[in-house]
Amino acid sequence: MRRGRGRRGAGTIVIALTLTLTGPAAAGAQQKRPLVVQSTTSVRDSGVLDQLITPQFEKRFPQYDLKFVAVGTGQAITNARAGQGDVLIGHSPALEEQFVRDGFSFEPVGRTVMWNDFVIVGPASDPAGILRAARNDAVGAFEAIAAAGAAGRANFVSRGDNSGTNTKERDIWGLSRVAHDARNEPAGGPPWYHKAGLGMADTLRLTQQCPFAGGGCYTITDRGTLQQLTSNRAITALQTVMDDEAASARGGRNLMLNVYNVYAINPRKFPSVNLQGALAFLDFMTSQAFQDALARFPSRQRPGFFPAAFPKVKLSRTPDRTVDARDFVTLTGTVASAVPGADPLSGISLRLARLPTPVTPVVLDRDRASSTGAVRLRSRLTRSGTLFLRTPRFRNLSPSSQSLGRFTVRASVSLQSVRASGGAVALGGRIFPATGRRRAVLQVRARRPGGRFDVVRRVRLPRTGSRYRLRVNLPGGRWQLSTRYVDPGVVSSGVSRVRSVSVP
Repeated sequence: MRRGRGRRGAGTIVIALTLTLTGPAAAGAQQKRPLVVQSTTSVRDSGVLDQLITPQFEKRFPQYDLKFVAVGTGQAITNARAGQGDVLIGHSPALEEQFVRDGFSFEPVGRTVMWNDFVIVGPASDPAGILRAARNDAVGAFEAIAAAGAAGRANFVSRGDNSGTNTKERDIWGLSRVAHDARNEPAGGPPWYHKAGLGMADTLRLTQQCPFAGGGCYTITDRGTLQQLTSNRAITALQTVMDDEAASARGGRNLMLNVYNVYAINPRKFPSVNLQGALAFLDFMTSQAFQDALARFPSRQRPGFFPAAFPKVKLSRTPDRTVDARDFVTLTGTVASAVPGADPLSGISLRLARLPTPVTPVVLDRDRASSTGAVRLRSRLTRSGTLFLRTPRFRNLSPSSQSLGRFTVRASVSLQSVRASGGAVALGGRIFPATGRRRAVLQVRARRPGGRFDVVRRVRLPRTGSRYRLRVNLPGGRWQLSTRYVDPGVVSSGVSRVRSVSVP
């Protein structure tokens, strides 16, 4: 190709070059697909969004551009109903149930991700006297705040935004003896009751500032957001005055429970929904890796949330790790939701599975939980390996797999009969494992009294069967015999007791 000198100005010919990229460079140049999550502010304000969700999700799914909209649950649901998102995270059961009933959720039920609880915070001086009178009683605490407010000694700051926290607040007012309207808010809007219209973090900051006449300010908050703001010193002048709701208190022990669920928006309502990305996000939030990280955030000693995606299996007794192949391994216990006070998981399937090499689970037994969540599994183990308790997706819970550790199976061999006839000896007995054998061999060992055992016959065992009968030829005289089961890498060898016989 001839090269000429280019010169700007009149008569200059401009040649446009089109560069086509292929391979990794082209892939990197592709635009990420947006994934919009409508969520409660507490997921952001607690630090879970910036420190757990965003870095982990973007690392695992770099093809999505995660856009997080943090508002109250009521507004998040309104936005999702308007087609302004692909995923919804909420913590307001009544509003979420209506969302599902109206067909806005792709799945028939939300997936539970985590839980924590609500607490009531106020000034160190505690002018309402909650620490003294209602330390473990949320309804009593609200009544004390109302009384102190009426006396000009206290204020209450409400989120006032139809969020999950605001919904819980109204539930508590509704149980109290404080006069309340149809929305379960203090009737008449008393001067001590202030609607912030803010997210959780900003509501806590406003409560701490308390720019109102008539005493210190109280509010209700989720524990996760409170712990994040106190740990980074954004909140220093508020103390927890009520938590750990008593079972005897009005509303019961679970009144202050705070459960978070996640939903994929139904593309039948809005065809533009990024369903693939939404389901990836749901799988991520309910993955073992994220649930484990959640249990350690911000610390294992004081987590802001408790993981709740999987059922919890509690065994009444831990089985021994070394098992005789002749014996049954019996597991009894209960299976329940990780969320306190949740309905029993009646009918959930629990499976006992072995994970040998290669990694292919083998189901050994299964049972369905009773009305109280009780389960019982029983199986003879045919080979060594890691045992797991597995559950499928059930209601709002995700499939789970809980390791019981590696079990070593010891073969069981008996020598029940030894009979000499001419120059031969007939032997009979039982062997376990009785099924699933592959390259198992039964050795017959013989020795003169006081001598050393030698293998005088090897018999390849069939895949199944617990009884064996065989013959060996031996010279005349006194002999001691035993049998040995050998299957390297499958079970530990088993040896029968020694039996004596005289060969004519």
